[in-house]
Amino acid sequence: MNAPPPFAPDRRAIGQFVDAMFRYAEPDTFVSLRAFRDDANEVFAKKAHRIGESLDTLTDEAEQGALKAANAPFPVVFAPPVATFTNPDKADEASLANGLALSVECDATPTAARHRLESLLGPATVVVASGGEWPEPGTGVLQPKLHLHWRLTEPTREAEDHARLKLARTLAQRLVGADASNTPMVHPIRWPGSWHRKRTPRLARIVVLHDAREIDLQDALERLQDAAKAAGLHEPKGAEGASTGTGEARETAELVRAVLAAEDYHAPLAALAMRLLKSGTQDGQAVVLLRGIMLAVPIAQRDLKDGTPEPGRWQSRYDDIPRAVATARAKLGERPAEAAAPGGEWPDPVDFLGDTELTGAPVLRPDHLPDALAPFVFDTAARMGVDPAAVALCAVVAAASVIPDEWRIQPRVHDDTWTESPRLWGAVVGDPSIMKTPVLKAATAPIDRLDAEARDRHAEAMRKWREEMAALKADKAPPGIGPQQPKLDRHLIEGTTVEALTEVLRRDDEAKQRAPSGKVLCRQDEMSGWLASMDQYKSGGKGGADRAHYLTLFNGGRYVVDRIGRGTFAIPNWSACVLGGIQPEPIQRVAKEAADDGLLQRFLYCLPSGQGDGEDRRPDAAALARYAALFPALAVLRPKTGFAELAPEVRHKPVVFHSDAHRHREGINALVKAHGALPDASPRLKAALAKWPGTFARLALTFHLIAIGDAHARGERPPVATVLTEDTARRAAAYMREVLLPHLLRADALLFLTRQTGHARWIAGHILASDDARETGRVTLRDITRAYGALRAPEHRRELLEVLDTLAVMGWVSPEPVENAARHPTGWQVNPKLHAVFAVAAAAEKARRQRAAEEMREAIRRYRAEQPR
Repeated sequence: MNAPPPFAPDRRAIGQFVDAMFRYAEPDTFVSLRAFRDDANEVFAKKAHRIGESLDTLTDEAEQGALKAANAPFPVVFAPPVATFTNPDKADEASLANGLALSVECDATPTAARHRLESLLGPATVVVASGGEWPEPGTGVLQPKLHLHWRLTEPTREAEDHARLKLARTLAQRLVGADASNTPMVHPIRWPGSWHRKRTPRLARIVVLHDAREIDLQDALERLQDAAKAAGLHEPKGAEGASTGTGEARETAELVRAVLAAEDYHAPLAALAMRLLKSGTQDGQAVVLLRGIMLAVPIAQRDLKDGTPEPGRWQSRYDDIPRAVATARAKLGERPAEAAAPGGEWPDPVDFLGDTELTGAPVLRPDHLPDALAPFVFDTAARMGVDPAAVALCAVVAAASVIPDEWRIQPRVHDDTWTESPRLWGAVVGDPSIMKTPVLKAATAPIDRLDAEARDRHAEAMRKWREEMAALKADKAPPGIGPQQPKLDRHLIEGTTVEALTEVLRRDDEAKQRAPSGKVLCRQDEMSGWLASMDQYKSGGKGGADRAHYLTLFNGGRYVVDRIGRGTFAIPNWSACVLGGIQPEPIQRVAKEAADDGLLQRFLYCLPSGQGDGEDRRPDAAALARYAALFPALAVLRPKTGFAELAPEVRHKPVVFHSDAHRHREGINALVKAHGALPDASPRLKAALAKWPGTFARLALTFHLIAIGDAHARGERPPVATVLTEDTARRAAAYMREVLLPHLLRADALLFLTRQTGHARWIAGHILASDDARETGRVTLRDITRAYGALRAPEHRRELLEVLDTLAVMGWVSPEPVENAARHPTGWQVNPKLHAVFAVAAAAEKARRQRAAEEMREAIRRYRAEQPR
């Protein structure tokens, strides 16, 4: 046998470093795997590695390079630059393709340098002990030399961006007295997992790995510029092109906290406005988000400053937000795309009325959905003559039901204790004419096929098992000898009881069935029967704890079942997606009579618009085939396969949102807060919306995995599994905001027998219907109080202003500036998009109803004419 090499590299550390640093490197760029002689200052070895679909091959080649360097007859350092290049033969700045990280080589005062930089930039993605040591003056205590690496949320690609990254590295180096030779991205740097052989050989190792931690380059640069200015350091010559001015040094989370605690308004709002615009947020949406944060400040604290009342403090800053956004835009040297609202472009107004006659039916667009679903949804809806929103909801829930529950997503940036899995519940509400059952069957047909194929496999397995057992019995084998009885795979259950569901989800030796995805789809063709089977609807109003079982089914996780005669057993994951249809009258009765325990608030709703004749044509074969192929691909997609590019020990980490995707999550959170502030929002509606931050994470993860599964099914390169993109988050947020929210409000009105004629809804309806508001583009306090007696009295003035604040958050109006910041506004500009969006939709709905009435009258006339006299 050959003896093992004396110095073996640490492949695990190399793989972790490769994944953390090269995660966003562009395909077909090159990594320069270089090693240098420590004693002769010359290249020992170099090899160019092309970035491809997987980073595993880079890890392989880096391991071989580190092995060769470690066992050379003289000291060699394995030190490839943490960057990629356009030329496989060169590793200079002229050939730089991607700068990937802000890296700082702390050879002196390493502990203090790390503390200083992490206090400015947050925890580094990777902290590496390079193998060298620094003796502390006076004490002689040896500290390990450190390399700090912060991964960029997006690699640099252009010369200007490369210059900004180099400036950031230079400022970081100067702030802590780090090694100045490491400021260029092309500088070689020792990798963890390789050996340091200058004196006593030491393995370079990873001290800390924050896998999900990354930084925005512009934000980091501004923080470093502020710190350098405070320290009296000057930026290097030639850095003007890379600099865009100073900025607020506090973390975004700290800025939001300062506002919510009423500690400070002006500076945090200005900084947040700048960061929103830099991230690509439109001016109007930035105003909406910032006002949403301000509305979340407790009323009792709004005008307190260090415990001292300052009347008008909150209102003046709230009213000043459009100007703050406009000022931030001006500092960027840009103009908003559409300068209509005071201080910026108008956002798309939110349909919060839940009234089809006023705002029309919600319109589903292809860009609301993953590309794998949209063609099927619209083709199916057109042929059936049904609302595409109904098909979409069923398709999304069906897809979520076959995705293994092992997949998790971390909604927040830093808090890793909260994760969500792709588990969704959906309900289509309407009378029989909207074709609930055909829509359900069409959307879940691929799951029916999965279940049928599983039953065929099980039947064959049982045949072979019985033959084997019969042979063993004939041979008089002792009891207990023989193969385990095959288990039936289940993806779908219908008309089930809690007892039957436990048999499907249990995983112990006595189980006869199993759920490969860790959950099943509970399909209820008519949900009224399912709801009626629960506790209070059983014979005599008595029964077990079925409702409690279903409430916990939404959350997933370990669940212990105790049954008389069946004993006790634990289910590792009590989880299911629920999808069904129900008529209005039964669900109204359930909502009225059932305990308000949140069961109905767990559903995403669709109340489809009217039924049409449909198109008599052949289906879109490509759309149906793509949809059908998606489900088998999703059923086998697991983190260990989806994260194949990662080392085994990090494959089960949750998916995280890309830094640009978080603004869509924050937009949904602001929307939830704004709806909660509506004066007449029902407690049940608030309870439903309280689940939306988690629902958004579940829905976005479902969209993300659909894109990955679709790519696998089509033989294409899938998206990066570990990071949910901004585009996916945008689709999920738009679907929730523009489709699911209006349907939820319609469901709230239907379930709880209210026309939702609250203050905000009345005033919004007045704005839509007012000719003056349409012609002048504004509405005043006087207009409203003259038309609406409920808030006419002076003592209701604050309540009226709060209603208008809510309408501003919804994007319907924007307050006009006032000369005295301590006074409230008296006029509001009306979003011109209201009439372009809602009035047209409402007119189309009115025309549709008129056509339906005319068709009904014509059918009656023809029937009467055909009857014998």
